[in-house]
Amino acid sequence: MTLLALGACVNGASEPAPEAGQISISGNLTLKGSAPGAWWAVTDDQGRIWKITSPTPEQLAVFEKTQNHRIYIEGRRQGKYLNFEQLQPSRIIAPIP
Repeated sequence: MTLLALGACVNGASEPAPEAGQISISGNLTLKGSAPGAWWAVTDDQGRIWKITSPTPEQLAVFEKTQNHRIYIEGRRQGKYLNFEQLQPSRIIAPIP
């Protein structure tokens, strides 16, 4: 599998951070909804769903290969979308055991 970044894995998700702060999460990657409005999300170990915003084409390629697998993702927390937390990714390690 392709890795966008290498580094140590963190067990579980980080504690909730203030709006627009840097966070790191590990959890299961899924595609929510159906075309054309489908969106990528990570469900963390506490059951929170994080909507992934503005992924790059390279990140989308990794997501397609690792759908329904566990990933580690870092990025900037965005404002909530409906009842979902949002995350703009900056670093992804996929898949993780």
